[in-house]
Amino acid sequence: MTDLRIGLAGCGRHGERYLRHLQRGDVEGMRAVAVHRRNQAVGRDLADRYGVDYVDSMEALLDPERIDAVLILTPPGPHATALRAAIEAGLGVLVEKPLVASWEEVREVAGYDGARVMVAQTLRFSPVLRRVRELLPAVGTVHRVRMAQRLNPSDLDWQRDQAAAGGGSVTLTGVHLFDLLRWMIGRTPDAVSARMCALQGHPFENLFDACFEYDAPPLLAATEVSKFSRSRTSLLELVGEEGELHADYLRGTIDFRQGREVERVAEFGDVPTLPIALGFFGALVRGEIETPVSLRDGIETLRMAEACYRSHASGRLVRLDELDD
Repeated sequence: MTDLRIGLAGCGRHGERYLRHLQRGDVEGMRAVAVHRRNQAVGRDLADRYGVDYVDSMEALLDPERIDAVLILTPPGPHATALRAAIEAGLGVLVEKPLVASWEEVREVAGYDGARVMVAQTLRFSPVLRRVRELLPAVGTVHRVRMAQRLNPSDLDWQRDQAAAGGGSVTLTGVHLFDLLRWMIGRTPDAVSARMCALQGHPFENLFDACFEYDAPPLLAATEVSKFSRSRTSLLELVGEEGELHADYLRGTIDFRQGREVERVAEFGDVPTLPIALGFFGALVRGEIETPVSLRDGIETLRMAEACYRSHASGRLVRLDELDD
Protein backbone atom coordinates (compact mmCIF):
# COMPACT_ATOMS: atom_id res chain seq x y z
CA MET A 1 0.00 0.00 0.00
CA THR A 2 1.43 3.36 -1.04
CA ASP A 3 1.51 5.86 1.80
CA LEU A 4 -0.87 8.80 1.56
CA ARG A 5 1.05 12.07 1.37
CA ILE A 6 -0.29 14.44 4.03
CA GLY A 7 0.08 18.22 4.20
CA LEU A 8 -0.55 20.12 7.42
CA ALA A 9 -1.93 23.64 7.39
CA GLY A 10 -1.35 25.44 10.68
CA CYS A 11 0.60 23.06 12.87
CA GLY A 12 0.79 25.01 16.11
CA ARG A 13 0.77 23.34 19.53
CA HIS A 14 -2.14 21.00 18.77
CA GLY A 15 -1.18 20.53 15.13
CA GLU A 16 2.28 19.34 16.12
CA ARG A 17 0.60 16.41 17.88
CA TYR A 18 -0.75 15.27 14.51
CA LEU A 19 2.68 15.70 12.93
CA ARG A 20 4.36 13.74 15.72
CA HIS A 21 1.96 10.79 15.35
CA LEU A 22 2.42 10.73 11.58
CA GLN A 23 6.20 10.90 11.63
CA ARG A 24 6.77 8.28 14.29
CA GLY A 25 4.64 5.74 12.45
CA ASP A 26 1.60 5.66 14.72
CA VAL A 27 -0.73 5.66 11.69
CA GLU A 28 -0.18 2.99 9.05
CA GLY A 29 -0.22 4.09 5.42
CA MET A 30 0.16 7.84 5.97
CA ARG A 31 3.14 10.17 6.18
CA ALA A 32 3.51 13.92 6.49
CA VAL A 33 5.36 15.51 3.59
CA ALA A 34 4.77 19.26 3.97
CA VAL A 35 3.70 21.90 6.50
CA HIS A 36 2.63 25.51 6.22
CA ARG A 37 2.72 28.11 9.01
CA ARG A 38 2.38 31.85 8.62
CA ASN A 39 5.42 32.36 10.83
CA GLN A 40 8.12 31.22 8.44
CA ALA A 41 10.92 30.90 10.99
CA VAL A 42 8.82 28.69 13.25
CA GLY A 43 7.49 26.76 10.28
CA ARG A 44 10.92 26.06 8.83
CA ASP A 45 12.24 24.93 12.20
CA LEU A 46 9.26 22.60 12.61
CA ALA A 47 9.76 21.17 9.11
CA ASP A 48 13.46 20.58 9.75
CA ARG A 49 12.81 18.80 13.05
CA TYR A 50 10.28 16.41 11.52
CA GLY A 51 11.92 15.91 8.15
CA VAL A 52 9.21 17.44 5.94
CA ASP A 53 9.05 20.31 3.45
CA TYR A 54 8.10 23.81 4.49
CA VAL A 55 5.87 25.73 2.07
CA ASP A 56 5.32 29.44 2.47
CA SER A 57 1.70 29.71 1.30
CA MET A 58 -1.56 27.82 1.55
CA GLU A 59 -1.80 27.80 -2.24
CA ALA A 60 1.55 26.03 -2.52
CA LEU A 61 0.53 23.48 0.11
CA LEU A 62 -2.78 22.59 -1.57
CA ASP A 63 -1.10 21.09 -4.64
CA PRO A 64 -2.39 17.64 -5.69
CA GLU A 65 1.04 16.95 -7.21
CA ARG A 66 2.55 17.35 -3.72
CA ILE A 67 -0.09 15.90 -1.37
CA ASP A 68 -3.11 13.58 -1.37
CA ALA A 69 -4.86 15.07 1.64
CA VAL A 70 -4.59 18.03 3.99
CA LEU A 71 -5.12 18.52 7.70
CA ILE A 72 -6.50 22.02 8.40
CA LEU A 73 -5.17 22.73 11.89
CA THR A 74 -5.24 26.53 11.95
CA PRO A 75 -7.37 28.54 14.38
CA PRO A 76 -11.02 28.59 13.19
CA GLY A 77 -10.85 31.98 11.45
CA PRO A 78 -9.19 30.73 8.22
CA HIS A 79 -11.11 27.41 8.08
CA ALA A 80 -13.78 28.40 5.54
CA THR A 81 -11.29 29.73 2.98
CA ALA A 82 -8.87 26.83 3.42
CA LEU A 83 -11.66 24.25 3.32
CA ARG A 84 -13.10 25.57 0.06
CA ALA A 85 -9.67 25.71 -1.57
CA ALA A 86 -8.74 22.17 -0.49
CA ILE A 87 -12.02 20.66 -1.70
CA GLU A 88 -11.78 22.47 -5.03
CA ALA A 89 -8.24 21.14 -5.41
CA GLY A 90 -9.66 17.61 -5.16
CA LEU A 91 -7.94 16.79 -1.87
CA GLY A 92 -9.21 14.81 1.08
CA VAL A 93 -9.66 17.17 4.03
CA LEU A 94 -9.58 16.70 7.78
CA VAL A 95 -10.57 19.97 9.45
CA GLU A 96 -10.20 20.68 13.14
CA LYS A 97 -13.31 21.65 15.05
CA PRO A 98 -15.16 23.95 14.85
CA LEU A 99 -15.82 23.46 11.14
CA VAL A 100 -15.80 27.25 10.61
CA ALA A 101 -15.53 30.18 12.99
CA SER A 102 -19.20 31.21 13.16
CA TRP A 103 -22.74 30.39 12.12
CA GLU A 104 -22.60 33.18 9.53
CA GLU A 105 -19.80 31.33 7.70
CA VAL A 106 -21.72 28.06 7.44
CA ARG A 107 -23.35 29.09 4.14
CA GLU A 108 -19.86 29.40 2.62
CA VAL A 109 -19.20 25.67 3.00
CA ALA A 110 -22.66 24.05 3.21
CA GLY A 111 -22.73 23.35 -0.52
CA TYR A 112 -19.71 21.05 -0.23
CA ASP A 113 -21.57 18.38 1.76
CA GLY A 114 -20.62 15.04 0.28
CA ALA A 115 -16.97 15.94 -0.37
CA ARG A 116 -14.15 13.89 1.18
CA VAL A 117 -14.26 15.96 4.37
CA MET A 118 -13.97 14.73 7.94
CA VAL A 119 -14.38 17.00 10.95
CA ALA A 120 -11.89 16.20 13.70
CA GLN A 121 -14.42 15.46 16.44
CA THR A 122 -11.93 13.21 18.16
CA LEU A 123 -14.21 12.16 21.04
CA ARG A 124 -16.00 9.88 18.56
CA PHE A 125 -12.78 7.86 18.37
CA SER A 126 -12.29 7.45 22.12
CA PRO A 127 -12.46 3.71 22.94
CA VAL A 128 -14.29 4.65 26.16
CA LEU A 129 -17.02 6.61 24.40
CA ARG A 130 -17.38 4.09 21.60
CA ARG A 131 -17.97 1.43 24.26
CA VAL A 132 -20.48 3.66 26.05
CA ARG A 133 -22.42 3.97 22.81
CA GLU A 134 -22.48 0.18 22.46
CA LEU A 135 -23.73 -0.18 26.05
CA LEU A 136 -26.57 2.35 25.71
CA PRO A 137 -29.33 -0.28 25.24
CA ALA A 138 -28.59 -1.56 28.77
CA VAL A 139 -29.94 1.64 30.37
CA GLY A 140 -33.18 1.72 28.37
CA THR A 141 -34.78 4.96 27.20
CA VAL A 142 -32.51 7.87 28.14
CA HIS A 143 -34.14 10.97 29.64
CA ARG A 144 -31.13 12.69 31.23
CA VAL A 145 -27.58 13.40 30.08
CA ARG A 146 -24.86 15.33 31.89
CA MET A 147 -21.52 16.26 30.31
CA ALA A 148 -18.60 18.32 31.58
CA GLN A 149 -15.16 19.31 30.35
CA ARG A 150 -13.12 21.30 32.86
CA LEU A 151 -9.76 22.45 31.60
CA ASN A 152 -6.88 24.71 32.56
CA PRO A 153 -7.06 28.31 31.34
CA SER A 154 -5.56 28.63 27.88
CA ASP A 155 -2.43 30.74 27.31
CA LEU A 156 -2.85 30.82 23.52
CA ASP A 157 -3.01 34.42 22.28
CA TRP A 158 -5.21 33.56 19.29
CA GLN A 159 -7.98 32.42 21.64
CA ARG A 160 -8.36 36.07 22.67
CA ASP A 161 -8.70 37.27 19.07
CA GLN A 162 -12.25 37.37 17.68
CA ALA A 163 -11.16 37.00 14.07
CA ALA A 164 -9.01 33.95 14.81
CA ALA A 165 -11.12 32.17 17.43
CA GLY A 166 -14.67 33.09 16.46
CA GLY A 167 -15.73 32.94 20.12
CA GLY A 168 -14.91 31.43 23.48
CA SER A 169 -15.49 28.08 25.12
CA VAL A 170 -18.83 27.49 23.40
CA THR A 171 -17.17 27.65 19.97
CA LEU A 172 -13.78 26.14 20.78
CA THR A 173 -14.62 23.40 23.30
CA GLY A 174 -18.40 23.16 23.59
CA VAL A 175 -18.64 21.78 20.07
CA HIS A 176 -16.88 18.63 21.33
CA LEU A 177 -19.74 18.03 23.77
CA PHE A 178 -22.42 19.07 21.28
CA ASP A 179 -21.17 16.53 18.75
CA LEU A 180 -20.88 13.87 21.44
CA LEU A 181 -24.50 14.47 22.47
CA ARG A 182 -25.72 14.21 18.86
CA TRP A 183 -23.66 11.03 18.34
CA MET A 184 -24.98 9.37 21.50
CA ILE A 185 -28.65 10.34 21.06
CA GLY A 186 -28.74 10.15 17.28
CA ARG A 187 -29.97 13.62 16.37
CA THR A 188 -29.73 17.35 17.04
CA PRO A 189 -31.67 18.59 20.11
CA ASP A 190 -34.78 20.74 19.70
CA ALA A 191 -34.09 23.66 22.08
CA VAL A 192 -31.53 25.10 24.48
CA SER A 193 -31.24 27.43 27.44
CA ALA A 194 -27.69 28.68 28.04
CA ARG A 195 -25.75 30.93 30.38
CA MET A 196 -22.10 31.92 30.15
CA CYS A 197 -19.45 34.01 31.91
CA ALA A 198 -16.11 35.57 31.03
CA LEU A 199 -13.86 35.17 34.07
CA GLN A 200 -10.35 36.30 35.01
CA GLY A 201 -10.30 39.10 32.45
CA HIS A 202 -10.87 36.85 29.45
CA PRO A 203 -12.59 38.65 26.53
CA PHE A 204 -14.82 35.64 25.74
CA GLU A 205 -16.78 33.10 27.74
CA ASN A 206 -14.62 30.57 29.59
CA LEU A 207 -17.50 29.14 31.62
CA PHE A 208 -20.83 28.09 30.20
CA ASP A 209 -23.71 25.83 31.08
CA ALA A 210 -26.25 24.86 28.43
CA CYS A 211 -29.31 22.67 28.93
CA PHE A 212 -30.49 21.12 25.67
CA GLU A 213 -33.98 19.68 25.33
CA TYR A 214 -35.39 16.93 23.13
CA ASP A 215 -39.14 16.95 22.60
CA ALA A 216 -39.83 13.23 22.19
CA PRO A 217 -39.00 11.19 24.06
CA PRO A 218 -38.41 13.93 26.66
CA LEU A 219 -34.71 14.36 27.40
CA LEU A 220 -32.72 17.06 29.20
CA ALA A 221 -28.99 17.26 28.48
CA ALA A 222 -26.74 19.52 30.58
CA THR A 223 -23.42 20.47 28.97
CA GLU A 224 -20.73 22.40 30.83
CA VAL A 225 -17.31 23.73 29.89
CA SER A 226 -15.09 25.39 32.50
CA LYS A 227 -11.71 26.80 31.45
CA PHE A 228 -10.84 28.90 34.50
CA SER A 229 -9.72 26.26 37.03
CA ARG A 230 -6.43 24.45 37.53
CA SER A 231 -8.09 21.15 36.87
CA ARG A 232 -8.82 18.67 34.10
CA THR A 233 -12.02 16.64 34.07
CA SER A 234 -14.01 14.89 31.33
CA LEU A 235 -17.31 13.35 32.39
CA LEU A 236 -20.38 11.82 30.75
CA GLU A 237 -23.51 10.49 32.49
CA LEU A 238 -26.47 8.92 30.68
CA VAL A 239 -29.52 8.17 32.82
CA GLY A 240 -32.09 5.75 31.40
CA GLU A 241 -35.15 3.99 32.69
CA GLU A 242 -33.13 0.82 33.43
CA GLY A 243 -29.98 2.36 34.93
CA GLU A 244 -27.10 4.76 34.39
CA LEU A 245 -23.79 4.82 32.55
CA HIS A 246 -21.05 7.03 34.00
CA ALA A 247 -17.87 7.53 31.95
CA ASP A 248 -14.67 9.35 32.78
CA TYR A 249 -13.16 9.49 29.32
CA LEU A 250 -9.99 11.19 30.50
CA ARG A 251 -9.12 8.28 32.79
CA GLY A 252 -10.82 5.70 30.60
CA THR A 253 -13.42 4.22 32.96
CA ILE A 254 -17.09 3.26 32.59
CA ASP A 255 -19.45 2.38 35.46
CA PHE A 256 -22.94 0.90 35.15
CA ARG A 257 -25.28 1.86 38.00
CA GLN A 258 -28.51 0.11 38.83
CA GLY A 259 -30.19 0.57 42.20
CA ARG A 260 -27.40 0.66 44.80
CA GLU A 261 -25.10 -1.47 42.68
CA VAL A 262 -22.11 0.02 40.83
CA GLU A 263 -20.26 -2.17 38.32
CA ARG A 264 -17.01 -1.13 36.64
CA VAL A 265 -17.73 -2.42 33.13
CA ALA A 266 -14.64 -1.10 31.34
CA GLU A 267 -11.26 0.43 32.09
CA PHE A 268 -9.25 1.53 29.08
CA GLY A 269 -6.76 3.98 30.54
CA ASP A 270 -5.73 7.12 28.68
CA VAL A 271 -5.74 6.18 24.97
CA PRO A 272 -4.68 8.86 22.44
CA THR A 273 -7.51 9.49 19.97
CA LEU A 274 -5.59 11.32 17.23
CA PRO A 275 -3.96 8.20 15.70
CA ILE A 276 -7.35 6.44 15.64
CA ALA A 277 -9.02 9.45 13.99
CA LEU A 278 -6.20 9.67 11.43
CA GLY A 279 -6.65 5.99 10.61
CA PHE A 280 -10.32 6.58 9.82
CA PHE A 281 -9.39 9.64 7.78
CA GLY A 282 -6.94 7.60 5.73
CA ALA A 283 -9.67 5.04 5.00
CA LEU A 284 -11.96 7.89 3.89
CA VAL A 285 -9.34 9.32 1.52
CA ARG A 286 -8.77 5.89 -0.02
CA GLY A 287 -12.50 5.49 -0.59
CA GLU A 288 -12.83 2.54 1.81
CA ILE A 289 -15.46 4.14 4.08
CA GLU A 290 -17.94 7.00 4.18
CA THR A 291 -16.90 9.90 6.37
CA PRO A 292 -17.39 9.11 10.07
CA VAL A 293 -17.86 12.81 10.94
CA SER A 294 -19.38 14.69 8.04
CA LEU A 295 -19.47 18.32 7.06
CA ARG A 296 -23.17 18.20 8.00
CA ASP A 297 -22.19 16.99 11.49
CA GLY A 298 -19.89 20.01 11.78
CA ILE A 299 -22.69 22.33 10.71
CA GLU A 300 -25.08 20.90 13.29
CA THR A 301 -22.63 21.47 16.15
CA LEU A 302 -22.33 25.10 15.03
CA ARG A 303 -26.13 25.34 15.01
CA MET A 304 -26.07 24.24 18.65
CA ALA A 305 -23.33 26.77 19.47
CA GLU A 306 -25.20 29.63 17.81
CA ALA A 307 -28.39 28.70 19.66
CA CYS A 308 -26.44 28.88 22.93
CA TYR A 309 -25.21 32.37 22.13
CA ARG A 310 -28.72 33.51 21.18
CA SER A 311 -30.18 32.02 24.35
CA HIS A 312 -27.64 33.77 26.56
CA ALA A 313 -28.10 37.09 24.76
CA SER A 314 -31.90 36.96 24.95
CA GLY A 315 -32.30 35.28 28.33
CA ARG A 316 -34.78 32.79 26.89
CA LEU A 317 -35.12 29.26 25.58
CA VAL A 318 -34.15 29.11 21.91
CA ARG A 319 -35.45 26.47 19.55
CA LEU A 320 -32.81 25.30 17.12
CA ASP A 321 -35.11 25.42 14.12
CA GLU A 322 -35.23 29.22 14.59
CA LEU A 323 -31.80 29.28 12.96
CA ASP A 324 -33.33 28.14 9.68
CA ASP A 325 -35.26 31.42 9.35
